[in-house]
Amino acid sequence: MSAEEGPALFGIPELDSLLLGQLPKGWLALLSGTPGSGLELLAKQFSQAGPPGRPALFYTTSERTEDIRRALKDFGWRDDLQIENFSDEYYDQVLSKEMEVSRFRERGISPQELAQFRLESIEPPPVDFITRVLVQLSTLEEPFRLIIDSLDFFLEQMETPSVISLVRQVRARAQRVGGYALLTYHPDIHDAKTTGTLEDIADLLLDVRVKEVGSRNEHYLDLRKVRNHPERTGSVRMVISEHGLTSSS
Repeated sequence: MSAEEGPALFGIPELDSLLLGQLPKGWLALLSGTPGSGLELLAKQFSQAGPPGRPALFYTTSERTEDIRRALKDFGWRDDLQIENFSDEYYDQVLSKEMEVSRFRERGISPQELAQFRLESIEPPPVDFITRVLVQLSTLEEPFRLIIDSLDFFLEQMETPSVISLVRQVRARAQRVGGYALLTYHPDIHDAKTTGTLEDIADLLLDVRVKEVGSRNEHYLDLRKVRNHPERTGSVRMVISEHGLTSSS
């Protein structure tokens, strides 16, 4: 049994043992979570759980690249990820221009003066983030790990059918070459049709949550869907240790 088939799916032995032998060659998981639950941490933990040397792509839409690498270092995880920071690019291409428009307007510059800077209407991002992911995905010819944190950014900025098509293509590529994909999202902020479609595509649905018990917080990981194996669903109490998320048992 190879390391990729063994207890290294998520780096949580109790979860990995539930899934071992129950999943196809390649699969896609959706991970949701409440604030402070450890969602971002689990995404990073998943990114490094596989054997060294395998392609690992991490798309972030909310964190600085240096913060991701610092977190990997803090938990003693390997740092050979290819990190694509769409958050920084979106700021440079769109948000910074919007701020410039606001600054001109606050100073009382006339619309005619504003027009000469071509800043009155903000154009869509010159870089198509969906195409970027698909191009990089097409180059992967061996088992890989791909993380998108988070899918909400794509659903906010792009047409929903295009995002759903992206998710389908990520899963298809994972199945073809034996890759693992983990996409984070917050289902409550999207319409029921979009959420239902995404969850139907996914092979795994996981949710991390925090429960207040007296003066302390307890962390739980709920396995809500394992394709074709509903008997494998359930809830595991977690703790956050120096090794990341682990079972409390």
